[in-house]
Amino acid sequence: MFFNKLSQCLTHETSVILTVHSQDGILSVSVLPKSKGLKDEAKNHLQPIVLTGSAQELDDEFFDAITQPLQKASKMLAGMKQFETSLALVEAERKEAQEQRKSADKQAQVNNTKYDKLIARAGEQEDSEKYEEALKSLREARGIADEATAAKLDERINSLKGKLLQSSLFSS
Repeated sequence: MFFNKLSQCLTHETSVILTVHSQDGILSVSVLPKSKGLKDEAKNHLQPIVLTGSAQELDDEFFDAITQPLQKASKMLAGMKQFETSLALVEAERKEAQEQRKSADKQAQVNNTKYDKLIARAGEQEDSEKYEEALKSLREARGIADEATAAKLDERINSLKGKLLQSSLFSS
């Protein structure tokens, strides 16, 4: 009967430390709720529920005296656990977002470097009148360019197509 009543006072993942001291026929009982795995330092500031009386008095009034305070403490510990879990989720999401930003920044840097090389190569190829190769380089650069830059590249590609057409007309 004792443990049935005690288990009804506890919530999930809450335990109690029960200390009983006897002196001159008077019992002193200390009940301290605990929750395994909590990191919050507030858990260490919970005060034990201390009852003092004869064995008969404690048999009659023990559970009436501890039920409400123990349930309150158990709910508080469960709230701390829920807060820590939520905090861990937020931290994990923050780290994931940070990693995604780093990855996107790194990819943008790689694309910018590649874009710059392709544009430089296209310029050299155009200067050497290798228009087909220059078109190929510009089209590849267009594939990684942003919208504003892509529009400018389209103009340059069209201009280069004109040069290619002119050079092929006069080469025959």
